[in-house]
Amino acid sequence: MAALESPEGNTCIGLSEEDKSLLKRMIRSGGKGSDAETMMDEILSEQLRLSRLRMKGSDTYKMLDILRYMIDSIDQYTERDSELTAYRHFAKLLDCLFRGTNLKLLDGELACIAVKEEMIATHSLYPSEEGNALSTCSVRKIDAIMATEVKKDCVELSSNEWKRSNVSSLIAFKQQSKNLRSNMSILNQLERKFNIKTKKILAVDFLG
Repeated sequence: MAALESPEGNTCIGLSEEDKSLLKRMIRSGGKGSDAETMMDEILSEQLRLSRLRMKGSDTYKMLDILRYMIDSIDQYTERDSELTAYRHFAKLLDCLFRGTNLKLLDGELACIAVKEEMIATHSLYPSEEGNALSTCSVRKIDAIMATEVKKDCVELSSNEWKRSNVSSLIAFKQQSKNLRSNMSILNQLERKFNIKTKKILAVDFLG
């Protein structure tokens, strides 16, 4: 996670080898039956140790927070869950992951600024002109936008969408197409407006 904010362009993002080993140990502590209570005991014990070391802001502590929440909520999941319920569970994990960073998850069916600016750039700037689409079209709303702040400007980093698990293939593909176009607009804006040269965006298109 530290690599996300590294000015040196380090692309090695993920858990350290020590954290990977700890994660495996926590999962194996449940035995063959994956006993949740035993795993929770191990997790809480390790978190207490880290807390005494004043390491509650560490990636290790965040990882254990995420694992603890997943164990706590796994029995609550059903295929009948609404889109909002699925998003709420996942957003909790992202809140843990990005705690203490400059990364924010903006939700509430927001309009993507990058998409709106691309629409403006590709249409006439004169609303009274006949055939101008800006007077009749609207920007589609996004479930969640990952963003950060640079010199008081909101910089969008990715568009993320959720749908319930039992939607039709047509609706799922429609959402995926929308999300791909939105992220392409964000990618273009990062280079054009903020001079951030990258060819990759990490985004979520979630069914469940």
